[in-house]
Amino acid sequence: MRITKKAVAGISALALAGGGGILVMSSADAAQSAPQPSVPAARDAGGSIPNAKGAVTNWHLGKGSVYGDNLGPGMVEWFTTVYNGSVHEIGLDANLKNQLGNGKGTSATFAPKAIEKIGGPFAANKTTVGELKLPAAGTYLVNTQAKFDRKDAGSEGYVTPTTDTYPSLVVRYDGDSKDAGTIMGSPVSKAGFVELTGSSTATVTVTGPTTLKVYGFGYNEDRSAFGAGQITVSGQATAVKIG
Repeated sequence: MRITKKAVAGISALALAGGGGILVMSSADAAQSAPQPSVPAARDAGGSIPNAKGAVTNWHLGKGSVYGDNLGPGMVEWFTTVYNGSVHEIGLDANLKNQLGNGKGTSATFAPKAIEKIGGPFAANKTTVGELKLPAAGTYLVNTQAKFDRKDAGSEGYVTPTTDTYPSLVVRYDGDSKDAGTIMGSPVSKAGFVELTGSSTATVTVTGPTTLKVYGFGYNEDRSAFGAGQITVSGQATAVKIG
């Protein structure tokens, strides 16, 4: 047997003599017949998935080059929860969990209600005006506004005032041990026919769904108990989740 090798027009040829025949194979033919690496079929316009560490980017995901078959079971579940809208806190880190619901708010409006008692201990004499519910754990910006109005002379149940009264609207939570806003400033004049308005802003952090209690109260300048039922309070409280 004799093996010869020569170049013909830039193409290598291998002549194998033996068995009564000669086989000539060009380099181009050899390349075509050699085993080729399998390349995943492209989906849409995304192109094939690059076979290199760290080469797959969100561009390939966005272009649709990655099939479900390319993903492990955990990734399939993750993508499913994201794309069908069922993603929840368990898949998020602590920072993202805290941001869920940011910008969402809740509010409550309080119709005019008479402050039943003036003076004495707050815990015993406060008047319940309403409440505001915080839906979940987080940090909230709580804004409260109030309007106080003394009965006008000649109206039903009117009693001539003997002193100026300092009414208040108080927002409390956690068993009334924590303050979420207190409105108390100038007095309602004993001269009557005068309304008083006020507002408060507070930042509140809670560990779960929490109810803010809203109360009316007040003190007289002369420290007497005069004026029970003579002043009404109305208003609104709003909480916006910020963290």
